[in-house]
Amino acid sequence: MLSGLISSIFGGITYGLILSLMAAGLSLIYGIMKNVNTSHGAFYLIGGFLAYLFYALHLPPIANLILVVLSTFFIGIGALYLVIPKKLWVTLDPDEQNIVMITFLALATVTEYIILLIFGGASVSIPSIFYGNVRILGNIYLTAQVTFSSILSLAVFILLYLILYKSKFGKGIRAYSQNRELALAAGINEFIIVIFTFGIGVSLAALSGSLLGSIFSVNSASGWDELVIAFVIVTFGGIGNVFGSLIGGLVYGLVYSIVLYYYPSYAIVAVLLIIYLILLIRPSGILGKVYERV
Repeated sequence: MLSGLISSIFGGITYGLILSLMAAGLSLIYGIMKNVNTSHGAFYLIGGFLAYLFYALHLPPIANLILVVLSTFFIGIGALYLVIPKKLWVTLDPDEQNIVMITFLALATVTEYIILLIFGGASVSIPSIFYGNVRILGNIYLTAQVTFSSILSLAVFILLYLILYKSKFGKGIRAYSQNRELALAAGINEFIIVIFTFGIGVSLAALSGSLLGSIFSVNSASGWDELVIAFVIVTFGGIGNVFGSLIGGLVYGLVYSIVLYYYPSYAIVAVLLIIYLILLIRPSGILGKVYERV
């Protein structure tokens, strides 16, 4: 009983970390563009099916992941160019934001049907990079793939921290996010900031899709479920805060896995209830900005 619970906790941490990657990408994009990327689930889908395709081409596993991330980075930038007018990339106008949101939704729908036509509607499993089990504690074991996914997700968040807080480019992203006008006056290149941020954001979704696809499975409709979960995590962690998404994802994964172990039918309800109660206390999210009414 106890060993099963501990295994569920470790599994929940892994699940939360991988979901956090997707949510962090969504939050990063919103922090810069002030637009909700409703096509984010489509890039999760693209990541999963690219990993499946590259495996079929017998590429080395690590090279497979790297190629998934790089491919999605350029696919994302290309999609941004093709479907969103450049003047709407960054906007605070509600009507323009609605246009962008609906256009991204259309992109997600088209992506889903293209994948459905190519791969069919059945779920596919991405072969694991590592096989076997890893001993965690006593007689408690995790699969090597789950352990690898946890370590890789943590490493990506460390890399994100180094990029955002220790590099000149990252400081430019944060400056632009906090005050666009001052950042532009200081000579920051808006075009470079936007396209690279969008590319990084959708690449995180793709990486999430390839990792979860190797633990569970992925199908042409998977992106919608994960998009909703990412929205929940971003709202809980604080909209526009990348590392708030990490906390939100861990809470989501842990609560979901623990309740799933005892009461499977109530797992989602329990997660949403806890997040709802916390948002009642802190509406801006765990690490979100608090605004005072004047």
